[in-house]
Amino acid sequence: MLSLTEVRTGPRQQALPKASEPIAALIALEPQAWQDLFEGHFRKMYNFAYVRTGDAHLAEEIASEVFAAAARAISRYRDTGAPIGAWLYRIARNITADYVDRRARRPVVSIDTVQLETENLTLGVENAADLAQCVARLTREQQEVIALRFYNDCSLQEAAAALGKSVGAVKLLQHRALAALRRHLDPEATR
Repeated sequence: MLSLTEVRTGPRQQALPKASEPIAALIALEPQAWQDLFEGHFRKMYNFAYVRTGDAHLAEEIASEVFAAAARAISRYRDTGAPIGAWLYRIARNITADYVDRRARRPVVSIDTVQLETENLTLGVENAADLAQCVARLTREQQEVIALRFYNDCSLQEAAAALGKSVGAVKLLQHRALAALRRHLDPEATR
């Protein structure tokens, strides 16, 4: 039976999910919306990629590629309730994994063949290099949780959304990653 409203306005339209205003602006490819997204998330994507690759130039390239991929895919974006940063992290995970896989298949040049001038290096570089080497020994998921939690200051909930895991799984993954880092950084402590 039709209601009086339906008689006047026609049959009820099925309500479509309404995109939030920032998402709608991104879908409409509004430059300011993309600039805001870029400014708010580029450094996070860079840090995420840097932890996985250990290469500043490659991390910058990956972070830039994340936003290009996001622009190509924004019309297919579906609001799941997670922040848009979680969607960007998923894109970053895929792109970074592709780069890491490709790099693993390429021949590697030994650092012994490269000459570096070291007089301008600071004392903290050695420790940072040690840390980067130890992070590189972690599993992919452990590297990702370290990047999200400690390089990008993501909350457990944000990291869980970005990794597609529960908060409990992220806690466990983080615990195991930190334990592995301790073992790699101080082998004497485990004896």
